Amino acid sequence: MSEKIEIIRRLLGVLLVVVGSLGCALRLYRSFSSRTKAVPVISVIIIGSTALVTGLQFVFPEVLTALRRNREALLAGEWWRIMTPLFVHAYGWWHACVNCVMAIIFCPLAERLYGKKLWALYFIPGVVGEIFGYFWEPDNAGASLGITGVMGGLFAFVFLHRREFSGATQLFAMCGTAGAVMLCFWRDIHGPPTVLGILLAGIMMILEDPKRERFP
Repeated sequence: MSEKIEIIRRLLGVLLVVVGSLGCALRLYRSFSSRTKAVPVISVIIIGSTALVTGLQFVFPEVLTALRRNREALLAGEWWRIMTPLFVHAYGWWHACVNCVMAIIFCPLAERLYGKKLWALYFIPGVVGEIFGYFWEPDNAGASLGITGVMGGLFAFVFLHRREFSGATQLFAMCGTAGAVMLCFWRDIHGPPTVLGILLAGIMMILEDPKRERFP
């Protein structure tokens, strides 16, 4: 029974984060609808490289073995395993497809908001998430830890521009943040990178030039 309760709690937390981020993304995309769309180069690189490496794992299964989380191998000196789990997917095609769709939705949007800072917003929370992953899910892998950092960036943007968003959009951001905090307490690896994404994006915007163009 306790295991079922644990699963339900984690699903609830993940659902809050996903629904919250989708709600914020919808509002942000509407704000950009009348603008000229630049090619999201950084997003293309992140998504393309992840798709390439993930595709290789289905042709050469040893790719997944070599790049996924493995605590013993990491401690033995395979330092790359602190980042490479972001580029492979432990649960197969459905896992890869879900993360690919999420990355396509959120990464280009975050790139429009943060520009080159998307590198930091994706990989810093992603690597920190991997550190938690080595304690909580030591044999897993997937791009979702980087993507949740980007989701956190959307929540932070809404919070710091709250006067320019409706109450419903702010509610989506608050629900997503609450879900991330709950996941941290419930030892789900998606919680810490989402919270870190919120904090990191907030710091980025606070330190940014106050004379920058007003959103949208």
